[in-house]
Amino acid sequence: MSVASHLRIRVTEYDRKIHTFIPYYREMLSVAAGALQPRLTSPLIVDLGTGTGALAKLYLEAVPAGRLIGLDTDSEMLAVAAQRLRATQRPGVELKKKSFTRGALPRANYITAAFSLHHIKTRGLKVRLYQRCMEALHADGAMVSVDCMPPSHPDLHASTMQAWIRHLEGHYSSRDANDHLSAWAKEDRYFPLDQEVEMLRSVGFKVEIVWRRESFAVLRATKPRHP
Repeated sequence: MSVASHLRIRVTEYDRKIHTFIPYYREMLSVAAGALQPRLTSPLIVDLGTGTGALAKLYLEAVPAGRLIGLDTDSEMLAVAAQRLRATQRPGVELKKKSFTRGALPRANYITAAFSLHHIKTRGLKVRLYQRCMEALHADGAMVSVDCMPPSHPDLHASTMQAWIRHLEGHYSSRDANDHLSAWAKEDRYFPLDQEVEMLRSVGFKVEIVWRRESFAVLRATKPRHP
């Protein structure tokens, strides 16, 4: 299923509506872009599930000499990303119609993902993806992930999901807000934040929680120079 179908919107509406679906969307993207902190002259960034290129554009602004490879399976989204990134007139940008869930990833200094990894539904598959990210990164490279990562305690989980519903109700009817979350739950898997941190550490990453509010978080996972 395409992202637009998943969200029940047209691709042309995505950038205008995504902040109505996800609380703190713009803030999280800004934090994620700032979390790169490049030490290299011309680092290579691999963006997993690049979508319309909103975060990719911020990454390129944060890393002026950076190069970027964006991976996505949705042709319509990639077309929007191509138009957005073409406007930056930046060389060294390549968009590929390719799944990041299987096969080797390009060697990179940074790997980034925003609201794409929740489509991986099992712990085993996610750990294997994190292992592939670890193998693809150069030493001192980092993975920056932005996603829904709720608390693990049932009471806290329930309260943060209610906060998400209240955000949706600021833009949609109560019925539509609940319908949206129910529809997304059929395809998405939101692992709790502590489990995400544990999975990343299990393959050798050093993990920092860069930003957290309610059900959402930005993580930076660094590959150590020495095992």
